[in-house]
Amino acid sequence: MPATPTTFAPTKQFVGVAAETAGQGSGTPMTSTVLVDSVKAKDNQTFLDDKSWRGSMATDSFAKIPGTKTADIELGGPAYGDGLGFWLRNILGDVAWVGTSTGSGGTTLSVLGAVGASSIQTAATIPAGTTVQIGSGSTAECFITGTPTGAGPYTIPLTTPVGGLVFQHAIGQPVQPVTGPYSQAYSLLNGSGSSQPMTHALTHFLGPTAATGARIYPGLCLSELGLKWSAESELLTWSGKGTSWASIPAGATPVANPSTVLPVASWRMVIGIGGPAAGGTLISTVSDGELTIKRELEPKFTTTGSQNPYIIQRGGVSVEGKLTFVAADESPLLWMLNNTQPSLQLILDNGLTGPNKITFQVDLGAAAFTDSEADGSKSAVEYSNSFNAILTTTNAGGSGGYSPIKVTMTNNVAPGTF
Repeated sequence: MPATPTTFAPTKQFVGVAAETAGQGSGTPMTSTVLVDSVKAKDNQTFLDDKSWRGSMATDSFAKIPGTKTADIELGGPAYGDGLGFWLRNILGDVAWVGTSTGSGGTTLSVLGAVGASSIQTAATIPAGTTVQIGSGSTAECFITGTPTGAGPYTIPLTTPVGGLVFQHAIGQPVQPVTGPYSQAYSLLNGSGSSQPMTHALTHFLGPTAATGARIYPGLCLSELGLKWSAESELLTWSGKGTSWASIPAGATPVANPSTVLPVASWRMVIGIGGPAAGGTLISTVSDGELTIKRELEPKFTTTGSQNPYIIQRGGVSVEGKLTFVAADESPLLWMLNNTQPSLQLILDNGLTGPNKITFQVDLGAAAFTDSEADGSKSAVEYSNSFNAILTTTNAGGSGGYSPIKVTMTNNVAPGTF
């Protein structure tokens, strides 16, 4: 009897991700499973042709010499409140992390906390393994602490996430033990450094790769992150496009460990225009929409002896979107004609409480409606509007400057995950 041919079932595939805390291209093995329903990962190899004349009647190359390499990534699916943060941090970069106070054990900084510091000094001691929030507002950060030393002020190691403080914290700022749920507020990373956000390594288990069945795509940088919704028939969904280093075989077979958090139906969304998504500025006529964050990318190749980029450089960010309104009046048209540029807020809540609470909140300090088209072909008149986000300081994070958008997530994800 002949042997059964070797094949691979695509239904068994899965995707994982890890923050590259050791630097772009480090190819960190997956730390989290990303729940998606589509993924396209394509390695790109350039070739350099030798077409020097050799006295022959031919125009083909006499040799093809390997050039540089990158990979193109596309993926997406339902938006999960405990997973979208990877991609928001990747494309925007600035993040403030806030926890829920435990109500006890709080203290203050005794010495200024400098950017990059891997420990802080506090007026009161903090037990090892405590999750603490340092500071508040747009510069809030959460860390898991190590074993304290000293007799006052006390030296408190910051063990997770690695890399130390992202923001400077003045003497007297609060240091408060916290627990879930947590909130992460993402804005455009500015500041005096290179302003390059965290990169991520994507793991794709598909099957054919020898020994482990998976390939890792190091140094992934997103060029596009989109959200879509339809109140009638869809979950909130997301899609992403990006560029990475060429893939490498995974060193060990990855294991899927999917979250139990569920996606959220679009009908739960509330939208505010010209104010918050509540009260007099709540807009109840939006049926569907989309929002896309775009980022300039350019792989830069240098003489390092490697086919991979020296860096995939991130450039400027822009935000655009579309909203469909069931017409109650001419407001969608007038926002465009009058160039009103109102604020825009989207909030989607799963309706649960405590550590099970999931919230997506998108804030645009100013949205310029650039197109408005009436549609009289359906059972109710509709307007289809397009908009672009305007850069404002309102949306800016702890790194300052301007940002076109701020996205705030509420979930029970531990600090350092994204």
